[in-house]
Amino acid sequence: MLYFSPMLLGICLLLAVAISATALRFMVPGEQGPGFWMAGSWSLIAGIGLFIGFIITHSPVLNVLGNAAQLAGEALFLLGIFRFMGRPLPWWTVPASAGLMALVNTHYWLFEGNSDFLMGVYSSIAGLLPAQAVWLLLRNRQDPQTRPAQWLVGISLVIYSLVTLLRGYLGYHDWWHDQPYVQPYQSFSYLLPYNFAIPALVMGFVGCTLMTTQRVLARSHLLADQLQELATRDPLTSVLNRRAFHEQLLQEMARAKRHGTPLCLAMLDLDHFKQLNDRLGHLGGDQALLQFARQCQQQARSTDVFARFGGEEFVLLLPHTSLGEAHTLLQRLHASVSHQPCAYLQQRYQLSYSTGVAELSHDDTADTLLKHADQALYAAKAAGRNCIRTWQGDT
Repeated sequence: MLYFSPMLLGICLLLAVAISATALRFMVPGEQGPGFWMAGSWSLIAGIGLFIGFIITHSPVLNVLGNAAQLAGEALFLLGIFRFMGRPLPWWTVPASAGLMALVNTHYWLFEGNSDFLMGVYSSIAGLLPAQAVWLLLRNRQDPQTRPAQWLVGISLVIYSLVTLLRGYLGYHDWWHDQPYVQPYQSFSYLLPYNFAIPALVMGFVGCTLMTTQRVLARSHLLADQLQELATRDPLTSVLNRRAFHEQLLQEMARAKRHGTPLCLAMLDLDHFKQLNDRLGHLGGDQALLQFARQCQQQARSTDVFARFGGEEFVLLLPHTSLGEAHTLLQRLHASVSHQPCAYLQQRYQLSYSTGVAELSHDDTADTLLKHADQALYAAKAAGRNCIRTWQGDT
């Protein structure tokens, strides 16, 4: 019972790992590591099952296949770490470890070898297999989100490797000193991996699960940020879109009314943009819009809110800015745009635009403030374009 209790516990732990790895594989199909962890875990389970069959039937074939399957499972499990981290896979470890063990195990049965030596060979292979993965995990400086979990996996594999190598040393020691055969349930070296190595392997899988979860969460956050960017930004110019600007407008209006600070809104419309778009083509027109947006952003203050309102129309919200201050700032912007020539496919052109600006009054809503700025813009176009007009109440 002393022997079978740790063995049964080890099987149950590995079975739990195999089931968990299978669930992880299908929960995150985009990650490649869980597939190897699943295959490796089930290979370990199969190897232990074959070994139990050997205990019952004393069949040498089951003994050879069981030991080879267990080492192949461990190698596959470690390949998952390389796959997860995007490194080239050392495929050779699977046939090399399983094949070497099968050869030594076959020699043991053909020539009545020593069981302690056989255990030493098995443990040496199993203990050395994690070396490459441990080196990779502990030296990796990329993927900071999964770094703590990588250390957990690395330390767990170090424990597993040390315990397994200790078991191998004890096997070689008993073989070299020709120690008498000891029943497995009385052997410290046989019980050692079930009591310490398998729990370390389970802890390593927990770390692998944490690595996967942390990466999935990081990608989810990145995707959420990208979706937020798409929802609030104009795809051409990357400035705020109309919906996002309206939210900012409501916030700034509420703040201005609460603190009694001035607030101005300017609407900017590129002059004769249809003719420019027909001359340059749609790509050239897009380039003109992009260049205009960049110039406006460069001139705007950090507290200003600039957005594309639609087509060739843009808006500039100026918090803590009186009408006179807004007029001065907009004149500076006009001068900057008018003195900066543009070119597209060797076609030179000059941008100009009309501006209407309105100052927030106590009774204004977002709609009325936008309407006043739009009326001022209409007045600027009526005055010949390429100029600034303010809304005075009767514009």
